[in-house]
Amino acid sequence: MPTLPVCRVIVDHCPSREERALYLERGQSLLRIERDLHHDGWWWCSDRWGHSGWVHESAFEEEDYRFIALEDFDTYELCARAGEMVQVLEVRGGRARCINAVGEVGWLPEEVLAQCAASQSEAGQPV
Repeated sequence: MPTLPVCRVIVDHCPSREERALYLERGQSLLRIERDLHHDGWWWCSDRWGHSGWVHESAFEEEDYRFIALEDFDTYELCARAGEMVQVLEVRGGRARCINAVGEVGWLPEEVLAQCAASQSEAGQPV
């Protein structure tokens, strides 16, 4: 199994928690609202209950003028402080899905991450 990279957060990133994150289940319909102008392939989407979040276009498809989730997808954005170490689980279009030291998983913009190492020992600090 490949080692997941560990990165240092270089800029605080704490999104507003006013809206509840959108969690999509495979086959669920969603409303595609607005394209992210800073991260390719990301769309602000909403479900029928009003939960919203950024969803990568690889996670849904258009079917008869409706948008359908192709996979389970959680839009939760991680709150991370400069200096914190996170482990990168996956990257899609300029955003990285990460896990922090207390086990929270969420998305961070790649531009807030630097000094990625192939392993925790190379990063010099445990995640």
